[in-house]
Amino acid sequence: MQTEFPVLGATVQLDELLKLQTLALDLRRLTPPRSRAQRIGEQRSVYRGQGREFIEMKHYQSGDDVRQIDWRQTAKKQLPFVRVMEEDRHSEHTIWLDLSSSSYFGTQGCFKSVMACHWAAFLIWRFLQLKHPLRLFVRVGADWQQELRVSAQKDGARACQLLVEAHAYLANQFRTLEPAPAVSLAHWKNRPNLWFIADFLQQDIAQLARQIPVQAISSLTLLQVLDPFDCQLPSAGLLPVKNPNQSGWIASSDGRLQQQYKDHFKAHNDALERFAWQANGALFSHRNNQFHWSEVQSWPLYH
Repeated sequence: MQTEFPVLGATVQLDELLKLQTLALDLRRLTPPRSRAQRIGEQRSVYRGQGREFIEMKHYQSGDDVRQIDWRQTAKKQLPFVRVMEEDRHSEHTIWLDLSSSSYFGTQGCFKSVMACHWAAFLIWRFLQLKHPLRLFVRVGADWQQELRVSAQKDGARACQLLVEAHAYLANQFRTLEPAPAVSLAHWKNRPNLWFIADFLQQDIAQLARQIPVQAISSLTLLQVLDPFDCQLPSAGLLPVKNPNQSGWIASSDGRLQQQYKDHFKAHNDALERFAWQANGALFSHRNNQFHWSEVQSWPLYH
């Protein structure tokens, strides 16, 4: 199924985003890898969330809220179990797409920004299909931002067009983009389930905590798109580096420098993961060189 919905290249095309509606309507098309965990008990609803009514007990899987672990069942079975609760059917979802200069980059498959736009479009169509109230917030550096309410199919098409426009702006301005300022969530009512899509390489964790206070949202899902270069420095000899004030070279084959690079990335992402957990959520990281659409089934899509 991967060939039906490829994410390739350095541009975002409207027709590709519109096609994702087909994928969002029926996730069974994805042919996901068989899970080793099996759900037990009566499955009363296709909706999953943090509501009050108990639905079932299931094996713990990566990404589940550890605060929902049922310790009695876990001790009895000697395997971690979590309680699944029925979600409020009218809960609002907010998709926050953050396109920074670092996201306009890719060494394999596609640019990270291209993949991020495809993820946002998929979520738009998915939540329209589930009939959830939905808001889209798109930011490109410090210079460009738009917000859109999405409640009907025509809104979904307009939202996809907005994604195309945002990416075009990024392509034209990425060399001069200033880091994005803090965003106030004061006008976001109803404590939405927040989906934040970015590479998070330019995100300061302390600033994120100030922008996204726990009391302002119901849950937080961080969707991180990565390039292999973000995680590990390649052994490519001398590489040019520069910032607005200076330029130079780094010896990328130096073992000590490679380890420092990996350690820095790991420390940043560990902090990002802790922040997500504290905000009643989780971090999902995917690489542009190996992403398959079946991976979205690990996201809390309530399907």
